[in-house]
Amino acid sequence: MTQLLLLSWRSIWRHPRRTVLTIASMSLALALAVVFLAIGDGLYGRLLHEVLRMQSGQLTVEHARYLDAPSVNLAVDRVATLRAKLERLPAVATTKVLVVSQGVANSADGAVGVAVVGVEPTREAALSPLPKRLVAGRYLDDQDDRRAVLGVESARQLKVGVGDKLVLSGNDVDGQLVQEMARVKGIFRTGALELDGHLVQVPIGFGRKLFGLRPEQATEVGILLDSPDAETPMLEQVRTLLRNRQELAVWPWQKIIPELSTFMKVDKGSNVVFQVVILLMAAFTIFNTVLMSALERKREFAVMLALGTPPRRVKFQLLLESVALGAVGSLVGVLLGSGVSAWLDGYDLTRWLGDGMEVGGFLMDPVLHLKLTLLTTVGLGAAMTAAVALMSLVPMARLKHIRVTDAFR
Repeated sequence: MTQLLLLSWRSIWRHPRRTVLTIASMSLALALAVVFLAIGDGLYGRLLHEVLRMQSGQLTVEHARYLDAPSVNLAVDRVATLRAKLERLPAVATTKVLVVSQGVANSADGAVGVAVVGVEPTREAALSPLPKRLVAGRYLDDQDDRRAVLGVESARQLKVGVGDKLVLSGNDVDGQLVQEMARVKGIFRTGALELDGHLVQVPIGFGRKLFGLRPEQATEVGILLDSPDAETPMLEQVRTLLRNRQELAVWPWQKIIPELSTFMKVDKGSNVVFQVVILLMAAFTIFNTVLMSALERKREFAVMLALGTPPRRVKFQLLLESVALGAVGSLVGVLLGSGVSAWLDGYDLTRWLGDGMEVGGFLMDPVLHLKLTLLTTVGLGAAMTAAVALMSLVPMARLKHIRVTDAFR
């Protein structure tokens, strides 16, 4: 085995220039795949972190029929008791209680359809990125009553500023049209039109008053987890916890924000296809090297066979040569890709993207956050090495067609 390994290693370096070009081609393709997959994993990891904290978390408890027909009369009762039980679960970081309904914001100069969200100001300020996006005024306080924060696009359409009056209207739990006056306390800009043009946040007490909910009621109880990996086991634990409250249901974020989930699946799939295409293009170059290396050594193999070398030993040597070539190229590619990923991590794209970019209707931080995983590095490297090894099957198959006497002539 030692002799075969040494012989295989020497064989791939008989033509140094060709070997270096092959390794360079393989390494660059693999490095590109590693970098782009790391960008994708980091992008969506950061996006989910921001969006789920702005929304209701990885898991959401609500009335069993609320998802199909959102209405404030389908509320969660005894919220404080439920929250206490949820926060005792091991992987739960915290919870947030929300009152969410559709309504209309009116001013003296216009009206805009909005989503009115009643939040707990202190908890929301600690969890959500939205309070950090204020461009005018201040965020809500727990002591506030008739106060609201809204997006720059809504403020522009309504022609209101900080301190101006705003009338919020909607349907209460009895289906009656209700109206309440509030003053604008802050204006935010996220860069996402869906948020800047349609979201209005108010203190949760005022939200309950507006829609006729009791103090112990809410439309959603969001659950934020310590780790995204805990989502599936925690989903089952929360369902077990709710077994005595059949009117409630718990949903993962994929059911609550289906448009983001669908966008991520499609984009991740296209990213994987793109990387596969890059690797296949590199594979053709590698295959050419492996095949030419075998064909030009036809006389050498004939001599080995004439001296009594078993055909399987010659085939094994070809396999070792391919594995060695693939291993070196994969190692260099993984190291190069990891190095570039580490260099790009934290790179600020504000110069090209402004304050952020919209992904699936949600704002994304313009600072790159790359995420390297075991699958991205070791997995891709092992897959490339295995693919190169499989390419040696073609020259192996050609060994049986070598006629020793013809090769000697």
